[in-house]
Amino acid sequence: MKRNKKAISAIIGTAIALTIVFAIIIPLFLYMQSLQTLFMQEANRRLQYELERLNERLEVYTTICGGWGTSELEICAVVFNPGILSASIPTIYIESYRYGLLVREGSWIIIPGQRVVIDNLRIAFNPGVDDTVRVKFITLRGNSFVSKNTIGLRNLPYTLAILVKNMTVGYKYEVKVEIVGEYGCVSENIEQVCQAFGTHELIPQTSLDRDAVITFMVAPGNYTISIRVYDYMNKQLVSFYRTQPIEILNDIVVRLDAYHQPPSLEKIPLRLRSTIPNYVTVIMKGETETIDIPYAVSLGNQSEPLRDVEIKIAVSLSGLNLEQDFTSTKKISRILPGETYFDVLQITVKDDAGGNAIKFGGSITYRIELSNATTEISGRSYSGPSGFEVPSIIGEIILCRVNLTEILEGQIYPLLLCEASGP
Repeated sequence: MKRNKKAISAIIGTAIALTIVFAIIIPLFLYMQSLQTLFMQEANRRLQYELERLNERLEVYTTICGGWGTSELEICAVVFNPGILSASIPTIYIESYRYGLLVREGSWIIIPGQRVVIDNLRIAFNPGVDDTVRVKFITLRGNSFVSKNTIGLRNLPYTLAILVKNMTVGYKYEVKVEIVGEYGCVSENIEQVCQAFGTHELIPQTSLDRDAVITFMVAPGNYTISIRVYDYMNKQLVSFYRTQPIEILNDIVVRLDAYHQPPSLEKIPLRLRSTIPNYVTVIMKGETETIDIPYAVSLGNQSEPLRDVEIKIAVSLSGLNLEQDFTSTKKISRILPGETYFDVLQITVKDDAGGNAIKFGGSITYRIELSNATTEISGRSYSGPSGFEVPSIIGEIILCRVNLTEILEGQIYPLLLCEASGP
């Protein structure tokens, strides 16, 4: 049987062709697979880099670390990492109005949750130039972080407002703000070069000055606030309070309660006075007369407000009858230090002489007395003459009547008759 040579040649050719195809396609396929793997790895690395760059966080504050009270302050940067990634900082730029752009090279790594003070950024401020400074951080990931504030010799970024409540007249209140730690600065006003501490004094003049607001300019930092209470007359320290350290990275308001228990006063500076002399003579126009007795109640400044001030009035008559009743007790609901309450005691009397000229006239003896009072803040009660500076006023009013009397032959003269002084 003869073999077909053409069929064998076709099979061999096909096998050679397949061998060549597989020898080229398979390496090419493997090469393409490796290229795709490299591309995906690079894409993942790039994506991870971009995600890290987007998630990198730094909070930067420019503050002062030394040279307080001088013209050469030491600038430093407070850096906080609130993110989840560490930040590497190779370069810090200082932007100064006076010096321009300054560069500080180094290597700083801020891990998540860490707060770092970079204090080698020394720069001198010129008092004659309104120089301001801020810092800028460039990270290895290419992010730029600028400080949230600028700072200058007389240009501190934040305001610390202190509300002092419940002050008392007669005392001096000294409020002091001090730096705690290694950075910060305090200025009492915009004209003052900032220092390591600042003070304000408060002296209430009346009971209405119980609350006051004072302000300080501060740089980023930690501070304590203390309040000292002095007796204004004796210059003695009677109370002291200091807060826990407060971190200030923004404008802030702090409330201080300055209440303290003042010593009991032996006498309240409550004074009763009359606006007429204690001994007065009045000429009656007829049998009936109305007498006005004005008086005033005043409270001195060295006191707290009073409530329920009770005034008692007593009147005795001689040779006269009371024609109309009067109020024997009056009450002042509230009186403030420095305030004066005016009132008038009105008494209407009738001469009991009838037609007997010898008994014309009479006398009125009155007593106006402070009886009780209660302090508004401390709630103390005072009563009786021993509780007040001027507790009472006593006076007498002599009433006389004119009688036409014939003294000489055919001549009639007016004669002033006053029963209290005799016929």
